[in-house]
Amino acid sequence: MQFNELSDIQVRHLVDLRQVYEAWHATDRDRAHKFAGSMFWREVGGKSYLKRKVGRVEKSLGPRSPETEAIHRAFTEGREAARDRLNGLAESVDIQAALARTVGLGRVPPIVARLLRRLEDVGLMGHVRVVGTNAMFAYEALAGVMFSPEALATGDIDLLVDARHRLKIVVDEDAERTVMGILQSVDHSFEIAGGRRYRAVNRDGFMVDLIRPQPRPAWKTEPGAGPLAENDLDPSPIEGLQWLVNSPAVSVLVVDGRGFPARIVVPDPRLWLLHKKWLSKRATRDPEKKQRDEGQASILWDLVSRKLVQYPLGPDFIKGLPAPLRAAAEELAGTDIDRSEIRRPSF
Repeated sequence: MQFNELSDIQVRHLVDLRQVYEAWHATDRDRAHKFAGSMFWREVGGKSYLKRKVGRVEKSLGPRSPETEAIHRAFTEGREAARDRLNGLAESVDIQAALARTVGLGRVPPIVARLLRRLEDVGLMGHVRVVGTNAMFAYEALAGVMFSPEALATGDIDLLVDARHRLKIVVDEDAERTVMGILQSVDHSFEIAGGRRYRAVNRDGFMVDLIRPQPRPAWKTEPGAGPLAENDLDPSPIEGLQWLVNSPAVSVLVVDGRGFPARIVVPDPRLWLLHKKWLSKRATRDPEKKQRDEGQASILWDLVSRKLVQYPLGPDFIKGLPAPLRAAAEELAGTDIDRSEIRRPSF
């Protein structure tokens, strides 16, 4: 077996941490939606009007009256109540995070977790997917296991964008309305890596690669193929990523090294592992990366076969795969998957 299962105490603390974080996040989202901006009275032409301002947009809700006074009171009291609840839940998250750290649940590098949380804050998580080695944090969290540190070691994160749709970042700050702006809000030292306009690097050498599927035909122009601005990251087209961008999305909470959760969205683990196996056979792939791809594919095949029964590797799934991934599945299974009779392997 190529992974270790969580202990009972780890599972208990993980459940508690996820529950309180989800409650905090839902409350924060509700507060941001219902109580965004400010509400105040303003004198106009000798009359008092109730105003609501969100960002740069200001709207009048009408002259002072019992109705507008009730609206203002409900907004003010509701915002205070939401703030109190949010503060209480934030304290609970801090406590559960400390406990999670104590029992060894912290897995994800802090820089990765901060980036994931920021992507969710601005509504990009899901529009972009994590597809490199960091995706393994999602799969181990999904199965309630831990992989070896060697299998997870990496100095970068690969963010896959669906170029069929243009990214849209809705935030108040102009400087953050690009991918680079989002990265620099997490760590101001991020800069585009010279001529590699798809890559940003921070002062510690951590890299963020923005990638997209190679279109068919290669010269085809897609809405999200270019950067959001002149000085933004430009997603690099890569062959084979169409399988991952078309894959069903998997969303799960992972835990960073300080014990705090972050949401990550990744492809279906079966498509991810078969893509890794396919990569390991590519003649143009770096030999060291090919070896790593092979090992990660093997680990995930073992995990899906043993633990993630909700993702069956049966004949119905296999037969619907593109030919290159079907061949990868055949090699991993050690059997001819095109036969009419097929069973899952016994490891």
